[in-house]
Amino acid sequence: MKILSLSLLLLLAATVSHARSSASVPGLIELLESNTIFGDEVELLEKEGLTINYHNCRSWHLGVETSNIIDFDTVPANCKDYVEDYLITSKQYQSDSKTVCKEAYFYAKGLALKNDTVNVWIFDLDDTLLSSIPYYAKYGYGTQNTAPGAYWSWLRSGESTPGLPETLHLYTNLLELGIEPIIISDRWERLSEVTLENLKAAGVTKWKHLIFKPNHSKLPEVVYKSAVRKSLVKKGYNIVGNIGDQWADLVEDTPGRVFKLPNPLYYVPS
Repeated sequence: MKILSLSLLLLLAATVSHARSSASVPGLIELLESNTIFGDEVELLEKEGLTINYHNCRSWHLGVETSNIIDFDTVPANCKDYVEDYLITSKQYQSDSKTVCKEAYFYAKGLALKNDTVNVWIFDLDDTLLSSIPYYAKYGYGTQNTAPGAYWSWLRSGESTPGLPETLHLYTNLLELGIEPIIISDRWERLSEVTLENLKAAGVTKWKHLIFKPNHSKLPEVVYKSAVRKSLVKKGYNIVGNIGDQWADLVEDTPGRVFKLPNPLYYVPS
């Protein structure tokens, strides 16, 4: 009798469980469908020049940093407040950057440096050593389209591009370890004068090389920077590390370890 009762109870429990599961499926499908943007809607949004909204901006940001979300022209319009809070109000940007730079320093400190060559660390410039946040703040923290060349015009105007404290701290620590910085900028040579002023104001005055992109060069950043690194290796430099805010700074022919800084403001193809 006890065995029979137990069997009946198990059967009843299974039936109830199955009923609950079956009942929840239509609701789940409905929820998924209500949050899905289909191809024709995407096309319409693109024609109207609008950005597809993301329900969770933090998840969108994660997708950007992990290179799962690529080729976006602007930050989603509904993520303006999130990006502003991340970069300015909450100090999370500085905290995340500190974590990256701290790990970079611990890695560098543990290296057995070569004595028969020059040990160097590759730094990107914009949003690695110097910040473009003042520029993007004028345009909704990346949510608004800007005219082609607007950023370069802004730089030429002499506007302040403040130094990023955590990367500057790493820069100083690497010098103390005997590792020389090489800065590979995607700024054109004609911006060299204002760039030197920017770097001096940020306290960056020592480097092995400061490399600019040739004027009017149309090479994609990833191709240009990869070629520069190859050239440096051929000249005998020992590249022990690289740091940048875009994957385009860090992929293809990259000797040494790479460290990716956060940047939700824009995307450079890699």
